[in-house]
Amino acid sequence: MISFNIASIPNRANELVKTIDSIIDQVDIVNICLNNYTINPYIHQKVNVVFADNEHGDAGKFLFLDRTEGYYLTGDDDLIYPPNYVKDMIKEIDKHGIVTHHGRSFDTFPIANYYHSATKRYRCLNDNLELTTVQFGGTGVMGFNTKHFNPPFDIFKRSNMADIWIGLYADKMDKKIWVLPHNEDYFVYQHVQDTIWEEKHLNDEYETKVVNDYFLPQQL
Repeated sequence: MISFNIASIPNRANELVKTIDSIIDQVDIVNICLNNYTINPYIHQKVNVVFADNEHGDAGKFLFLDRTEGYYLTGDDDLIYPPNYVKDMIKEIDKHGIVTHHGRSFDTFPIANYYHSATKRYRCLNDNLELTTVQFGGTGVMGFNTKHFNPPFDIFKRSNMADIWIGLYADKMDKKIWVLPHNEDYFVYQHVQDTIWEEKHLNDEYETKVVNDYFLPQQL
């Protein structure tokens, strides 16, 4: 089974439709967490939806893990995925385990800011010429096989921090997260408002504390 799993908010309904259009023919099922939606904007035999109140934010894309086996791909509703995306991802999942096209790592702790102190940062919208590991992978372009990695939903302690919770759990399970090489035009970005970056990049005290509390004792 190959599933694509995503969470969305109502002001991105049009973008969500374009995102799903780009991926639906590549997978067996599309699972959508519709945060604060009142209607389903994408009715299709391959589409399964859950209506939610946005309590979990972006972690809603992981609500389907307990009922899904196989290749579990997670996405964002501001991206359009290339036609070879799933084929590429499965090939790399089979080689490496947890893979992504976006992520960040820190060399030393404590860090001053989760969003601004990264020693290494890889963006899915930029060229990336190397295959490397990161502590925190972007869940908008992530994939794994549930036989290799299957985090319980209760790891998501606070909303809109999915990348952090997945990174910490992967480290706890001694699983590496790999960032894959790609060209800057591999993904197409849909410009949207109310992004997590806009909300948090100047207000990331909690995120910073969570990361420091986990990694600092390992460094001492």
